[in-house]
Amino acid sequence: MLAEFLHLCRHAPGALALKRKLPQDELYATLIERADRAGLAERRRALVSDLRGKVVEIGCGTGAMFPYYEGAEVIGIEPDPAFAAKGREAARGTSIEVIEGSGEALPLPDASMDAAVLALVLCSVPDEDRVCAEVARVVKPGGQIRLIEHVRSERRVAGALMKALDPLWFRINGQGCHLDRDPLPALDRAGLRIESIDAFQIWSAGIPAFPMRSIRAIRARAS
Repeated sequence: MLAEFLHLCRHAPGALALKRKLPQDELYATLIERADRAGLAERRRALVSDLRGKVVEIGCGTGAMFPYYEGAEVIGIEPDPAFAAKGREAARGTSIEVIEGSGEALPLPDASMDAAVLALVLCSVPDEDRVCAEVARVVKPGGQIRLIEHVRSERRVAGALMKALDPLWFRINGQGCHLDRDPLPALDRAGLRIESIDAFQIWSAGIPAFPMRSIRAIRARAS
């Protein structure tokens, strides 16, 4: 926990200076690009490069995940118009389509997708359960769900501190991001069966060294 605190103190002034200088979409793109260079890009590739068929990426943001889809027909859903515009720029020259829409009400038919991807999304949605229920609705039974999320620490003191600091973090980050979420219960309630969880951290300038998880789940088949 000490290393994470020192990392935050070291990089917070520069991140806050960028926040004052850049609009939110450009700030996000800048910080995520740094995280990708620090190792997040390889996590993205490992998570989605094997997906095939029709894939929906919920909260596709500025399109940071797009380069790692190698054989899928991708629809990106993004609620913020400025982020969606950057996502369309990132998708130029590919077959990826970006649609403005909400994860709580996906503009897709039932059981129309072979897979769903969420990358750093459930930390910031207003209602995790509604988003996970929508994932379960649009993904075919037996389809894949892939996530990269930062989570509340499993360590007692660190987890309690993240919970206590969450209101302050929520006000500062401007993305609707929460420090203290755990996506697993919402996935389980939606009938999305966890297959694997891989814990990791990214040490990148401008972003706290959150505990992170690569999660693979499957849309349960009807019994």
